[in-house]
Amino acid sequence: MSDRSVLAVERVPAPAEAPQEAPDPARRRRVVLRGGGSVRAPRIAVLDGLRLLAALAVVLFHYLAGTGTIPWQRTSVELFPTLHRVAGFGWLGVVFFFMISGFVICMSAWGKSLQQFWQGRILRLFPLYWAAVVLASAAARLGPHTPGEQRVTVGRMLTNLTMLQEPLGVNGIDNVYWTLWVELRFYLIFSLVVLLGTSHRRVANFCWLWALGSVLAPASGIKLLDQLLVPAWAPFFIAGMAFYLIRRAGRIEGETLGILALSWLLMQHWLPAIMEGEGHGINWKVCLTAITVMYLLMGLIALGKLDRIQWRWLPVAGAISYPLYLVHQSLGVRVIWRWNEQWGAWPTLLGVLAGMALIAWLLHRLVERPLTRLLRRLMAPHAERPQKLAA
Repeated sequence: MSDRSVLAVERVPAPAEAPQEAPDPARRRRVVLRGGGSVRAPRIAVLDGLRLLAALAVVLFHYLAGTGTIPWQRTSVELFPTLHRVAGFGWLGVVFFFMISGFVICMSAWGKSLQQFWQGRILRLFPLYWAAVVLASAAARLGPHTPGEQRVTVGRMLTNLTMLQEPLGVNGIDNVYWTLWVELRFYLIFSLVVLLGTSHRRVANFCWLWALGSVLAPASGIKLLDQLLVPAWAPFFIAGMAFYLIRRAGRIEGETLGILALSWLLMQHWLPAIMEGEGHGINWKVCLTAITVMYLLMGLIALGKLDRIQWRWLPVAGAISYPLYLVHQSLGVRVIWRWNEQWGAWPTLLGVLAGMALIAWLLHRLVERPLTRLLRRLMAPHAERPQKLAA
């Protein structure tokens, strides 16, 4: 799927970013203050809640925003007239995912080597992704089928396990995987900053250069450059990184404000093309306003204004947001298609939402945790393995 054919209901996405990791809630990070000192600050728990909110927005978009008879066998306009109109804006959850990703990836990469950076990304993305591909493939072969669904072959499934199916010209098992290819390209170009060593100056320079490159790439005629710099989505990652620079500095500085202003202006330029690719008649002004609110919300987070929000359920929300994003389409749509006429529209919707949340939590506990521990041991330097295994 091309970057512009992003969120059509039959070929819909899903943020995902590679979301922020969901470690122990007691985990702490260091925040640099104006005077140059540092203090221990709590994990930014509100980001976990926002990630789940973004994931739910995408879920509702996929379940309710379409005008056809999939997955309800009747139109969602008929079954959920009010919710259908609201769900039409759910694709903006992807935008928020990318903005949060820019913030979190910059934060998690700070002070790390290139090897540590990529190990962290692999451990965060792939265990759940592999499980999702296997589940989606099994559901496609064994479960209820929707009209026009493509057959899943073993070769297609194996190619999808690489997360590189889009550049290889193979359709995703689930259309939500397209966002992961966008994320991977962000990681790839941000690796240059990690390789040189993260610092305020290098990240700021990277933001300026990426913004400029995203403007020049489409006109260059170089397809590889256009693919690598993802011009339509670059402003959201750039904004996220700029907000993290504010977080580290503890204040808004002139240059960072300039980066944010440029990212916003580029965003509003690309927004009509993104919306046109969606095939939606939704209002450009409403979408622009909603994204501007996201900028303001991230600004409050960057300035520490929401740090007091430390609700106990937020780490769980963060933990299930990624697996929920990965499985809600491949599994949930089939359940709706098969049983909604027997159960009724509202019971089906609420039941599927609860079921997908439960499956996401089980994937986190039973797949992500043990498989991540195993991969971490396998990826550890040889000299460290005996110590880790002994512990």
